[in-house]
Amino acid sequence: MPDLTEQQAERLARLYAAAESDLMNEISRALIKGNQTQYLKGMLSNVQAIITNLQKGVLTWCGEAVPALYIDGANYAGNALTNAGYDVVAGFGAIHQEAMQVLADNTYQSLAQITQTIGRQTQDIYRQLALENIRGSVAGNSSWQTVAKNFRERLAERGVTGFVDRAGKRWNMRTYAGMVARTSTMEAHLSGTANRLLEHGHDLVMVSRHANACDKCKPWEGRKLSLTGRTPGYPTLADAKAAGLWHPNCGHTQYIAMSWEDAQ
Repeated sequence: MPDLTEQQAERLARLYAAAESDLMNEISRALIKGNQTQYLKGMLSNVQAIITNLQKGVLTWCGEAVPALYIDGANYAGNALTNAGYDVVAGFGAIHQEAMQVLADNTYQSLAQITQTIGRQTQDIYRQLALENIRGSVAGNSSWQTVAKNFRERLAERGVTGFVDRAGKRWNMRTYAGMVARTSTMEAHLSGTANRLLEHGHDLVMVSRHANACDKCKPWEGRKLSLTGRTPGYPTLADAKAAGLWHPNCGHTQYIAMSWEDAQ
């Protein structure tokens, strides 16, 4: 995995971790002294401001990190082609610009799931606390204290979101954001590499190797792939992905370009 990929993933993870910490503080203060409707409304307003700032930060990250990895991948391919004797045109025309924009937009949509979940769960917390505030005026303060204790225990165990993906796996904000960041920047790097190679008529690549590869990836290490399917006798990039290569957090983040003679 390129160092740049890990750096950008950590940058995004820190953004979400900071937002989660701020959200936890807001909710915790509400749980300590929030059995007042006005205070709970203030908590909800503060939480929305945190989420809005997070969305702005994520949008900035997508507009910077994804293109940076795409360009890094294209430059990697350009250097490999130059070393193989190709005359490389190193610009970034309309096709590259469009590819970077699509990748950035897709990444933002994936990350938007987290902020949407935060918003829904915070609204749920507010509604439950507001309802309990009304009940407490009838049943006494012990009812509120019990609910607040249960919420504090849940937050300590799951964090703010308790985000669940399509496979049913539970994530906290930082971990999920880091996974999306690694996956999306890896895809951007691979796309930049592939598009630069195809731009120069080079269809065959070789999958990289690394230590401790998982069972899904091991069968593909060192194998030659056709980027488009135009080269007979080789599995395609799509075949490898369908079989599980380049899964989330996968370490096989680069194609290794070969010389034209080796590709025949």
